Amino acid sequence: MVSTRAVADAVSPQTLAFLRYLVGVVFLALPALALARPRYTLRDAIAVSALGVLQFGVLIVLLNYALRVLPAATCALVFSSLPLFTMALAVACKREDFSVGKLSGLLIAVAGLMLLLGYAPAQPIENQGDGSLLAYAALVGATLIGAACSIMYRPYLRRYPVLPTSALAMCASVALLAAFCWLTDQPLGPVLSAGQWAHVLFIGFSSGVGYLCLLWALARAPASRVMAFQMLGPVTAAVIELIGSRQFPSWTFVISMALVFSGLFIAQRAARRSA
Repeated sequence: MVSTRAVADAVSPQTLAFLRYLVGVVFLALPALALARPRYTLRDAIAVSALGVLQFGVLIVLLNYALRVLPAATCALVFSSLPLFTMALAVACKREDFSVGKLSGLLIAVAGLMLLLGYAPAQPIENQGDGSLLAYAALVGATLIGAACSIMYRPYLRRYPVLPTSALAMCASVALLAAFCWLTDQPLGPVLSAGQWAHVLFIGFSSGVGYLCLLWALARAPASRVMAFQMLGPVTAAVIELIGSRQFPSWTFVISMALVFSGLFIAQRAARRSA
């Protein structure tokens, strides 16, 4: 999110999403080609491709759009509620059992994030203009898509190897994003400075590594348990900013970190007991 914010004003959300996963799929394709290719059924290949289009294409376009309009802290906070959405959907679909302990832990972690980000209730959406209303809708939509995809991926990740499945999903999203850029007259190769290209390459590389790790974990653990660690994103960003500014952490920072980590510990412990 920090790097995306750095280039959000220089490149459209469509183009940035295309470049992000083009770099990511190149990184994944190199080791994937060296492995034996799994034999996907046509139905499973279409399903994995559709999930890739949603998670790696539509979700990122929506999130990038929200980052152009809303503060990064607001986007980080709403998107960090993804574990709550995931647990609610998993319970509703009867993929997981409801756990008071897990819900309590996630709520404690969210409270820590609110304190960390210095979040204060914003003005009513209707007073912020149509652009902000659409941005909030895009942000919530991205969060819902991430939660749904994390649940729907698991059967295919347990049936096929994770690395080629990740590459297939990203390839499908890159093809769709290229077509989307063409339809909306957005360049596939924007004019950026060397520093901005470094951000784009970092975003793509980290996306490839990060989503490979994410899908590997989803193949082995319940979705709500895995997605709970998405809450560490804003924490990591805050630590990076502290190191970059060479400042000592405040008491607010220490308390918020304690809430986030204790909440995750409670949620993971409750999830293990449930399992």
